[in-house]
Amino acid sequence: MQSKTQRESAPQRLFLALAGLVAIMAFSACATTGKPKFHESANYDSRVRILVIHHTSSNFKSSMKILTEPSSHPVSAHYLVPEPNDKTYKEKHLQIYQLVPEEKRAWQAGKSYWGGKTSLNDLSIGIEIVNQAYCVKREQATGDRPTWDVTGKTSKPLCFFPDYAENQMDRLIDLIEGILKRHPRITPVNIVGHSDIAPDRKIDPGPRFPWQRLYQRGIGAWYDDATVIRYWRQFDGQVPPMTTIQKALGIYGYKIEQTGTLDTQTRNVISAFQMHFRPDRVTGEPDEKTIAILFALVEKYRPGHMDELLGTPTPTPQTSP
Repeated sequence: MQSKTQRESAPQRLFLALAGLVAIMAFSACATTGKPKFHESANYDSRVRILVIHHTSSNFKSSMKILTEPSSHPVSAHYLVPEPNDKTYKEKHLQIYQLVPEEKRAWQAGKSYWGGKTSLNDLSIGIEIVNQAYCVKREQATGDRPTWDVTGKTSKPLCFFPDYAENQMDRLIDLIEGILKRHPRITPVNIVGHSDIAPDRKIDPGPRFPWQRLYQRGIGAWYDDATVIRYWRQFDGQVPPMTTIQKALGIYGYKIEQTGTLDTQTRNVISAFQMHFRPDRVTGEPDEKTIAILFALVEKYRPGHMDELLGTPTPTPQTSP
């Protein structure tokens, strides 16, 4: 006959076996549902193709609030660059603020177009620079200080554009150099202002923004004087037909219909182009120098389109007999 201890050992052994089985199953589950093992592929790149420069038209405190807090019309940017003489900026040294990670979509481009692409928030990094530019509409009271987001649908506004501070631009250049290292597929032509990608409704960063200075530091596009002179002489007092000018603006990147007339959309695009490349004369008029600059830029950065633009066939290479 089995003792009491012997009779209890069988259930105990069964319990221990079941407990062990449960432990093994739990371990196996952890092993198969944990964090995936990372094995980096060589076959990928950055989604970022475009860098958009903005100005805020308001002081640092207001800009930070607008760009970071919920609202009925939420906007943001990846970076905010303060203005050194802004009384609402309390830091001792000029500090750049990152508001959105570069791999995330900031809501900064809005309805926009550049180089055949739309929905530019998906493709771009946006930088807001504190600069208190503003415009006044003729019908507004004298004492008002309105926002500068003017559509031009009524009368032409009177705008004021303060200079950008030297150390503010130094910090901006350092920031952009880092961005370009992280996102090397941003080409010079794709470093643009908000007015370039939305010329019907935006004017930032304005004609005082130092695009040429950035180009001299290896950032963005600029023309070669000798090429501008060549086209200026070639025009000989008469610019190309409006359809050709519209085609050239479209080739460079702007959204424009080829209507053949100097209509509102064309004036808006030419004004945006002049703010970027001819800031001493922002008129919306296609004068000789403006169009010579445009052709020089297309030749430099979109050379494959020159035959199409000039209407001349590509010469057929001659073979030796």
